[in-house]
Amino acid sequence: MNINRSVTLSLLQLIRDLTNKATELEGVGIKLVATDEMIEKITATMFEINGVKPMSVGPLHLSLIDYISGDIEEHDFISLLFTAGAAVR
Repeated sequence: MNINRSVTLSLLQLIRDLTNKATELEGVGIKLVATDEMIEKITATMFEINGVKPMSVGPLHLSLIDYISGDIEEHDFISLLFTAGAAVR
Protein backbone atom coordinates (compact mmCIF):
# COMPACT_ATOMS: atom_id res chain seq x y z
CA MET A 1 0.00 0.00 0.00
CA ASN A 2 1.48 3.36 -0.95
CA ILE A 3 1.99 6.09 1.63
CA ASN A 4 -0.63 8.48 0.15
CA ARG A 5 -3.27 5.77 0.38
CA SER A 6 -2.31 4.91 3.97
CA VAL A 7 -2.37 8.54 5.08
CA THR A 8 -5.62 9.17 3.20
CA LEU A 9 -7.27 6.18 4.88
CA SER A 10 -6.16 7.44 8.29
CA LEU A 11 -7.43 10.95 7.56
CA LEU A 12 -10.76 9.58 6.32
CA GLN A 13 -11.18 7.62 9.52
CA LEU A 14 -10.30 10.70 11.57
CA ILE A 15 -12.86 12.78 9.65
CA ARG A 16 -15.52 10.12 10.20
CA ASP A 17 -14.68 9.83 13.92
CA LEU A 18 -14.75 13.62 14.44
CA THR A 19 -18.01 13.92 12.55
CA ASN A 20 -19.60 11.15 14.61
CA LYS A 21 -18.37 12.73 17.86
CA ALA A 22 -19.68 16.15 16.80
CA THR A 23 -23.06 14.62 15.98
CA GLU A 24 -23.11 12.85 19.34
CA LEU A 25 -22.33 16.09 21.18
CA GLU A 26 -24.92 18.03 19.22
CA GLY A 27 -27.44 15.41 20.31
CA VAL A 28 -27.01 16.60 23.89
CA GLY A 29 -26.97 20.29 22.96
CA ILE A 30 -23.23 20.95 22.58
CA LYS A 31 -21.95 22.53 19.36
CA LEU A 32 -18.19 22.80 19.00
CA VAL A 33 -16.98 25.10 16.25
CA ALA A 34 -13.47 23.73 16.78
CA THR A 35 -14.62 20.30 15.59
CA ASP A 36 -15.91 21.75 12.32
CA GLU A 37 -12.68 23.69 11.84
CA MET A 38 -10.58 20.56 12.45
CA ILE A 39 -12.64 18.58 9.95
CA GLU A 40 -12.17 21.33 7.35
CA LYS A 41 -8.39 21.42 7.92
CA ILE A 42 -8.08 17.63 7.79
CA THR A 43 -10.15 17.54 4.60
CA ALA A 44 -8.01 20.24 2.98
CA THR A 45 -4.86 18.37 3.98
CA MET A 46 -6.21 15.12 2.54
CA PHE A 47 -7.00 16.84 -0.75
CA GLU A 48 -3.57 18.49 -0.83
CA ILE A 49 -1.75 15.21 -0.15
CA ASN A 50 -3.58 13.68 -3.10
CA GLY A 51 -2.87 16.58 -5.45
CA VAL A 52 -6.46 17.77 -5.68
CA LYS A 53 -6.72 21.47 -6.46
CA PRO A 54 -9.08 23.53 -4.29
CA MET A 55 -11.14 24.59 -7.34
CA SER A 56 -11.94 20.98 -8.25
CA VAL A 57 -13.08 19.67 -4.85
CA GLY A 58 -16.78 20.60 -5.13
CA PRO A 59 -18.03 17.15 -6.14
CA LEU A 60 -15.52 15.51 -3.79
CA HIS A 61 -17.06 17.32 -0.82
CA LEU A 62 -20.40 15.75 -1.74
CA SER A 63 -18.73 12.36 -2.04
CA LEU A 64 -17.03 12.89 1.31
CA ILE A 65 -20.42 13.57 2.88
CA ASP A 66 -21.69 10.37 1.26
CA TYR A 67 -18.70 8.47 2.68
CA ILE A 68 -19.20 9.87 6.19
CA SER A 69 -22.89 8.97 6.11
CA GLY A 70 -22.07 5.46 4.91
CA ASP A 71 -23.76 5.88 1.53
CA ILE A 72 -20.55 5.03 -0.33
CA GLU A 73 -17.71 2.76 0.67
CA GLU A 74 -14.19 3.86 1.55
CA HIS A 75 -12.70 2.36 -1.61
CA ASP A 76 -15.22 4.23 -3.78
CA PHE A 77 -14.29 7.57 -2.22
CA ILE A 78 -10.57 6.83 -2.49
CA SER A 79 -11.03 5.98 -6.16
CA LEU A 80 -12.82 9.29 -6.78
CA LEU A 81 -10.14 11.16 -4.82
CA PHE A 82 -7.23 9.56 -6.67
CA THR A 83 -8.95 10.15 -10.03
CA ALA A 84 -9.48 13.83 -9.19
CA GLY A 85 -5.84 14.13 -8.07
CA ALA A 86 -4.55 12.42 -11.19
CA ALA A 87 -6.64 14.68 -13.41
CA VAL A 88 -4.92 17.81 -12.12
CA ARG A 89 -1.36 16.56 -12.11
